Amino acid sequence: MAKRIILWSELRCLSTAFYASMSTLRGKHFQELFSGPYYFGPNRRSDLYPRLLDSELELEGLSSPNDLTYDAMKKVFTADYPGLNLVFAKEHAHCLPEEMYEDMITGSYSEVIHTFLIRDPKRALYSNYKVMLKVSSQANAVYMDPPNGGFYELNKFYNFVKTKKGTVPVVIDAADLQTHPDEMMKGYCDAVGIQFDPKMTTWEPGSVKAHFKVRSFSGAWNDSVSQSCGFIKTKPEEQMPVPLHELPIEVVKCMEDSKVYYEDMKKDCIKPALIS
Repeated sequence: MAKRIILWSELRCLSTAFYASMSTLRGKHFQELFSGPYYFGPNRRSDLYPRLLDSELELEGLSSPNDLTYDAMKKVFTADYPGLNLVFAKEHAHCLPEEMYEDMITGSYSEVIHTFLIRDPKRALYSNYKVMLKVSSQANAVYMDPPNGGFYELNKFYNFVKTKKGTVPVVIDAADLQTHPDEMMKGYCDAVGIQFDPKMTTWEPGSVKAHFKVRSFSGAWNDSVSQSCGFIKTKPEEQMPVPLHELPIEVVKCMEDSKVYYEDMKKDCIKPALIS
């Protein structure tokens, strides 16, 4: 039976780079299946993208946006994939409806190992704000969806999993991933019970694929990873400070409000260890 793993994260937390790394391993890989029904499905829960522009979806194995339902995504992820030992997905927690939480633990997803990737809200939301400016020429490009940047939902589901499972889920901080990519990916693989490959911190440019995408602007979100060939090691002291004084007050408030959720999960992060 294939090992099934979901990495839960939020926008601009290096989750696409993490996905690229995991995609180097043999298996079936999915990127943000739940974003489909959340943003574009017949019962979508957000009007963010229609509000930004009238985009055309590029779908893999689906005939129309009406096929983008949570039940359809469940069938895709839980399907049998003969000959493969790994099924991996990276998802955004704000795209997971609360009424599906129980199904994630005791229902159709009960065999899934739920893991989490976090990032300092200042850096994640600043990066998100810059991308929003690229994809929208509207004056209200500071729009955050959801208003708290998703950290509340990420923390809420994390604590749900922690309570229901009775164990601490695997959590990685993006800062550690940037500083020690090899050590952190090895630690992650060890924690979820898969074989670490030293080659998984590099990948071929253009190798990041999506189950569906918005043809008009999906590149704005994934360009940097799609054009890269691996993790770029960055020490904390080498990173430019976030220019809070240049940001709209709504973005700064979102950063401040999200800090408590980030800190709650940060205390449970696995730490880098030297590879022997």
